Amino acid sequence: MTERTNNFLMFLVISLTIRGVYVFMFSNCFSRDLVGWNKVSESLSAGENPYHAISLLDWPPFWMQLIFLFKKISLVTHLSFDTVVRVFLIVTESALALLLYSALTRFTEARSAAKLLIFGIAINPISIFQVCQHCNFDVLVGFWILLAVYMLLRFQERHEPEFWLFACFALGMGALTKTVPLCLAPLLLLSIRKINLTERFLGMALLLVPITLALSIVYVLTPADIETKVIGYRSTPGGFGFTGLFLALGAPHLADVWPRVFEAIYGAGWLSLGAWLLSKDTLEKRKIVLIATNLLLAIVVLGPGKGLQYIYWFLPLLVLLYGWAERKSRVFLIILYGIAAISYTIEYALSYNIYGSFLLDGTFSLDFIQTDALLKLGLELTSNKWETILLLPLWVVYFVFLATSCVTIGREIIGDLKVVWQRK
Repeated sequence: MTERTNNFLMFLVISLTIRGVYVFMFSNCFSRDLVGWNKVSESLSAGENPYHAISLLDWPPFWMQLIFLFKKISLVTHLSFDTVVRVFLIVTESALALLLYSALTRFTEARSAAKLLIFGIAINPISIFQVCQHCNFDVLVGFWILLAVYMLLRFQERHEPEFWLFACFALGMGALTKTVPLCLAPLLLLSIRKINLTERFLGMALLLVPITLALSIVYVLTPADIETKVIGYRSTPGGFGFTGLFLALGAPHLADVWPRVFEAIYGAGWLSLGAWLLSKDTLEKRKIVLIATNLLLAIVVLGPGKGLQYIYWFLPLLVLLYGWAERKSRVFLIILYGIAAISYTIEYALSYNIYGSFLLDGTFSLDFIQTDALLKLGLELTSNKWETILLLPLWVVYFVFLATSCVTIGREIIGDLKVVWQRK
């Protein structure tokens, strides 16, 4: 075996061991989302359309199809449904880690990609909580996003169209899983002049046909449900960012109007970025990853609502950026990592009625831990005010990262505009 293979196997052993021990210790500790997936599986088993029968599916049907498969596997193997879901998420995370390891060793000058992977994924409490306790499917979204970015980076090496087409496919599958990866579509415009017309049409099909076909099938069954629950879906306001602050400060009218403000700001930036990338023949690989990170992070930082699981959209990209980062940037990313890890640990330790408290609801929780004070604190963390306060430091460092990155990219856009103006 090569050294790289041995290093990744070392990561895999550490990662799987930690997750195995965690699931064993806290097998009965899980979020409200996993309870919801059980309800969806029961609805499917009863021959119902879960988009109509229950109010839990707000995305294209790919995850629903996987839930159907998980239920069948559970029945055949006699494993619990929860175990099958957790195994799938851990396997998906391992595949994501392999792709991230390949990106780190190929594109960055990181001295030890395996070490970075161990600290960024294997022993990262955020990652552990996502696949073992929260059990939402955003790690799968993160995999498609990372695959798309990886293929775009490969495309920039020799402008071979198959890598661009693969990136289109990855974003198409990401959109089929959850619509958010479509926000990265402007990156497909970079170096598009290297792609002939036939390949462009094929790429458009790979990007849009999966989600269009899937949604059209479930749409004809219950149009109103799909229009309301999927097409009209927005994150629930509060608990984080601007909407959380507006509600905490007693300004619910601002929280109500903010989603439209965000859509206007994000839409204008998205279109402007696309126009700039369309004019570019190539771009530094680090900046491609930075743009992808910003497009995703902006939805979390500025968007109408929050979900702790959203972090897996861009967590692998932050690890990849760390491989390129200079000393000051690395210090900032380490600070971000620390604040995020502490914030997530508190949430998943105490918030028992939403995220499943490993401290209060876990298999090995003790009576002297389940005190009235901690139980009350865990309940208060579900309120907008206290969750916003708890996550405020994380929001601030996110905001600083987003702002400084946008300034860096904005300067390059302005520089290109000056060059065009001088030519005229």
